[in-house]
Amino acid sequence: MTYKILKYMTAALLILSLFVAPAAAHGVYMSWNLQGDTVSIHAYYQGNDPMANTNVTIEAIDAAGTSTIYVTGLTDANGNYSFAVKEGITSYRIKVVEGEHAINKKIDIGTGTSGAESSGGWWSKIVGTEGPSLFTVGAGLGWIVGIAGIILYLQARRELKKKNS
Repeated sequence: MTYKILKYMTAALLILSLFVAPAAAHGVYMSWNLQGDTVSIHAYYQGNDPMANTNVTIEAIDAAGTSTIYVTGLTDANGNYSFAVKEGITSYRIKVVEGEHAINKKIDIGTGTSGAESSGGWWSKIVGTEGPSLFTVGAGLGWIVGIAGIILYLQARRELKKKNS
């Protein structure tokens, strides 16, 4: 009897696994471009899905290495954001954060003079955080083990009742 139940449960799990959506874990990328006195960034997920309406923080880093928040805002619907170069500043830290997905990258724009072009190019990929955190994976596994334990407990209790009857 136990073998039969196990066989049906396995078949049910296999059938249910066909309806599971693909995992939401994906990479976060950013490209940037300097044109004149404007830095443009493009933040996107793996597969080129834009990080639309996402928080952006730009920190200016002075020659001494001190970082101060220069400007904040949101990306547009296409994951784009632009800001004007600050006089005398050639290094910036760009942070784009949406929930657990984030990218935090320092860029050096060179001289910062009008007409300068970035060496990174528009399509330079910078890998940010990817996938779920270790805590989230552990919590998911805990749920799976917990549900399996409850099922096995109920099965054993039912078998024990049959045996005692």
